[in-house]
Amino acid sequence: MAKVLTGAEVNEVMGECLANGEILEYREGPECFWQMPSLLGSGYARQMQLRPGLWLTVSDYQKRQTHIYEAPHRRTMPLTLVFYLAGGMRVDNSGLTTTQEEIAGKSYLYCLPNTFETEAYPGAQQHREVRIRMLPELMPTLRDRVHELPTEMRTTIEHPEQASLYYPTAITPAQQHVLQQIVQWPYQGITRQLYLEGKVLELLALHFEQMLAPRTHKSLLTRDIDRIYQARDILIQNMAHPPSLSKLARQVQLNERKLKEGFHQVFDTTVFGYLHNHRMEQARYLLQTGQLNIQETARWVGYASRSSFVVAFKKKFQAVPSQYLKGAG
Repeated sequence: MAKVLTGAEVNEVMGECLANGEILEYREGPECFWQMPSLLGSGYARQMQLRPGLWLTVSDYQKRQTHIYEAPHRRTMPLTLVFYLAGGMRVDNSGLTTTQEEIAGKSYLYCLPNTFETEAYPGAQQHREVRIRMLPELMPTLRDRVHELPTEMRTTIEHPEQASLYYPTAITPAQQHVLQQIVQWPYQGITRQLYLEGKVLELLALHFEQMLAPRTHKSLLTRDIDRIYQARDILIQNMAHPPSLSKLARQVQLNERKLKEGFHQVFDTTVFGYLHNHRMEQARYLLQTGQLNIQETARWVGYASRSSFVVAFKKKFQAVPSQYLKGAG
């Protein structure tokens, strides 16, 4: 049975490791970096305060144990937008009617003050996320047009202490592109800060576009939307050897037509278009982090031929894989 640590136990281990110098940590101006101690897992988190009341955090780690945190949310809290690129967590919040399983490929915009929350992060699972936290009062430019926003968002901006906002959506290809630019954490000093602030504002704009756009999948029943997401998860889990369209449809108990139409409505792409994009993004990440070489990456994402992989990668990113290899150039 997997070991479970409470938040207090995690903090105790962190404190001991800090005191013993076992954690790599640095701070420079508005930016800080820390590495997870080996007793808890591996990986890192980087955070930057882009301006007063606006923070960006990029995390990439794997826990050895399941970590469970329990905490009350204060009377006022930042508006938070988190994008899961890998992994996820289970959330029990007193302000929500059901337990939420937050998963890779989705984003979550929330502000739930005056609530109590339990978060469970599973161990032995790669977890990558981009998290934006922003004080609602930082959005004064929207006040003249706040009536255009959904009710929950209007309340969050106008009366943050009364907010009850929890808005999950699928990560779009446009957002995925911006997220990969952020994860690279490029440039230095003030140039980096300006660049990242611009990318964060771009992500917020793309998210508001989703909130305001007509929900084209309204005709889908809730259970069918759940099955579309289940099909997406099956594709991701079997990326190298995906099932055929007919087999996938049977696995999620949909007919092929509804599966194809559902993918267009929920993800704005085809079933195997989504798989292709996921393969390419995973390949770029593996190359950038130096985990695998080009041949190994090609096999990992499902290409038997290195040359076919290189052609597909170049078409997607307008660059050959070798340009993304860690340390290249």
